[in-house]
Amino acid sequence: MRAAFRASLAALIGVGLVAVVLVGPASAALTLFNSFTGNEGVSTDGCGSTTATCTLQTLIPTGSTIQAAYLYSSTYSFTSPTDPNGTTLSQGANTVTPTFTPLGINTSACCTLQAWRADVTSFVQANTTLGALTTWTANEGNKTAVIDGEALVIVFSNPLRPTQTVFILDGFASAAGDSAKVVTNPLPVGFTAQMLIGDGFSFDGSDPNAPSNTGQVSTIKVNGTTLTAVAGHCDDAQDTTCSDGNLITVGGTNAGPKTDPFTPFPNPGVGQDHESYNLGNILNVGDTTINLTTINASLDDNIFLEVFDISGTAIVNPTPEPASLVLLGAGLVGLGLYFRRGRRR
Repeated sequence: MRAAFRASLAALIGVGLVAVVLVGPASAALTLFNSFTGNEGVSTDGCGSTTATCTLQTLIPTGSTIQAAYLYSSTYSFTSPTDPNGTTLSQGANTVTPTFTPLGINTSACCTLQAWRADVTSFVQANTTLGALTTWTANEGNKTAVIDGEALVIVFSNPLRPTQTVFILDGFASAAGDSAKVVTNPLPVGFTAQMLIGDGFSFDGSDPNAPSNTGQVSTIKVNGTTLTAVAGHCDDAQDTTCSDGNLITVGGTNAGPKTDPFTPFPNPGVGQDHESYNLGNILNVGDTTINLTTINASLDDNIFLEVFDISGTAIVNPTPEPASLVLLGAGLVGLGLYFRRGRRR
């Protein structure tokens, strides 16, 4: 089975990058799910475990209003698609069993990789303690063997925050290579642009201190400059080792102790990339075009989530091609389509 898989990978790798322009066929299905503009902020965290439970954390500032909350699940199967329905989310004594919506099978990768999304807004609104660390427990029940883990995304507004635009893309990115083009108003002085990604079935190798691992890396480029060449891994696994069932990493922000620092730029090592990126390292004041390319040569990642937090006001208009986005920013905008990679063993 592994030999056949390797042969299939070799054939697919030969295809190379799939260029996406504003017209023509799409190369992926990561699409705009929702966007928010105002005094916005976002909280993200991920968790994975080979046991049935793992914990997520959020730290929403006092005085905030929670606008939306989404629970994601990343699944895999070497045979047929498997859904995560039955997974619960708990906070203290309170529990909800949400209904998950499938986000599509990543047919460019191995292993029937797929992500799922559930709206848990009302539950999170009722059970978050503003201004304090809130811990949530995800319980995968008897489906834990085919679930790598969960991600929790919460969008909130707060009158003390500056004007921000938060937008969420989800689905999957083609593991064989993706390109996207973003058009903005000229980026103004002082702009900020943060990108957080979620990746399932992701594994960089057994040595987190290695500068790279051959065949186990994901590369993200912005305007031709490499943002990272080592995206991915099981950073949010809550077991002692990486293995099937906990291979997930999600850039964390407003997540208390689990908040991730920005990935160093340039040339981060494997253990330094936690899927939180400062696009200001590459973008410049006055830029109006952002070209993003991603590739995962091992074809075994499922990039299912991209969350952007951009200072200023932006209107996000996806083009007809799912893999292409056009952003028209009234204040400032930045976008990065990130490519995550990893391998299941």
